[in-house]
Amino acid sequence: MLTATYATIAIATEQDKTRNMLCRLQQYVETAWKSLHNLDLAFIDTAFGKLTQYDRFFRTRKIELYLIPSLRGMSRDAEIVIAELDSISARAATTLRTISEQLTNAIELGSSKATEICHSMQLYCRHMDMRLEKEERELMPLARRMLSVEQWFSIAAQLLSEQSGGLPDRRRRGESSQPSNGFRHRRTSANLH
Repeated sequence: MLTATYATIAIATEQDKTRNMLCRLQQYVETAWKSLHNLDLAFIDTAFGKLTQYDRFFRTRKIELYLIPSLRGMSRDAEIVIAELDSISARAATTLRTISEQLTNAIELGSSKATEICHSMQLYCRHMDMRLEKEERELMPLARRMLSVEQWFSIAAQLLSEQSGGLPDRRRRGESSQPSNGFRHRRTSANLH
């Protein structure tokens, strides 16, 4: 049972970090929204960079790499929750592509459609907030009920391996840890921390 506790605490700690990062991101987008009248494209591009950096982080979390794969195929309830999470992620990815296109068009046309872009950024943040809420309200309780001690042990072993510098199995085999959503970040290297 200690391994289940360790894995749960590690995932919960990462969830807290993810929530805090999203909160800071939402505040940054809110600042952009409030100062639309004197906002330039460089600021919007930096905000977009922060969104894409957050998205990359989000897709490489412990829940994505270890917990969800452990729950896949276990039950109809698990499949329903995972499908809903995947749907929210797909909407967020679509929103990021839309922001990228809006930003590219604004730069190419020399015009700022800051209102549309900021609205899309807020929409992305809402999607991610919904996803986190669903993970906390439905996925984690489901995992606690369904996963066996051996499965929690396996997850904990992977977390410990990752913590000690080992790479998750998927990364070692050269597989992508991110679901393919067709989105590639352009050029910014903004920092969320």
